[in-house]
Amino acid sequence: AVVSTQSTGEDNWNVPKLARSIIAELVGTFLLIYVGCGGVHGALEMATGSKLGSDGLLQIAFAFGLGIGVSVHLFSDISGGQFNPAVSFALFFAGKQSLVASLILTVAQLGGGLIGCGILHGLLGYCPGAVELNSDISVFGGYVIEFFGTCFLVLTVLATTNEKRGHPPGFLQPLSIGLCIFSLHMFMVPTTGCGLNPARSFVTNVVADKLGSDFHLWIIAPMLSSAAGAFLYKYVLDPHYKTQTHIVTENLAATKGS
Repeated sequence: AVVSTQSTGEDNWNVPKLARSIIAELVGTFLLIYVGCGGVHGALEMATGSKLGSDGLLQIAFAFGLGIGVSVHLFSDISGGQFNPAVSFALFFAGKQSLVASLILTVAQLGGGLIGCGILHGLLGYCPGAVELNSDISVFGGYVIEFFGTCFLVLTVLATTNEKRGHPPGFLQPLSIGLCIFSLHMFMVPTTGCGLNPARSFVTNVVADKLGSDFHLWIIAPMLSSAAGAFLYKYVLDPHYKTQTHIVTENLAATKGS
């Protein structure tokens, strides 16, 4: 996998591993867009009137939550199952992945997303899932919502991939991330469209021709949150596990000594 279990920021991969990781991120992001944004189309088709009801909101949350959960399960052992530049750069900021790997995988994510949006546009005549700000929410409010939503996602990813917690990351990673995405969509779809992912937001709005003057918030807020969440986890939360490991080691040594 591209994601290193060490805190050095060095990646233990060669060209074949990198190629597999690029393909995994491209295909995984394609599936996320195809299933998630396809779910948006299904919800809109079933909606009565111009407003999306609670059942439609639930359908979108399930589409994105289950879609990302299954995609992470499919590709987490190959590329880390990132599918999001905010996640890729959070791994860099946390010292778990190099800057070069984060940049390369971000390009793959954008490519996979564009393919997914292009296919949906070709099939449906438009690209569903473009993000937009609710008229009752200010741009500053949109920044706050996207920032804290992405922070929740980043913390979830870093926690579930932390091997010091004593369980394999692949076990809980798909479930935890899927539930995180599901719950965030329940709140954020009616407010900001639930971006969380600069690649997903960029490709859907480019294909849908909806790059408005406020679009910067779906790029800047998640990336700021990527750094903030990574530093919070690395310097405030992760030391807990180092302390716990040290205590266990000391107790074992004391037991052997007695």
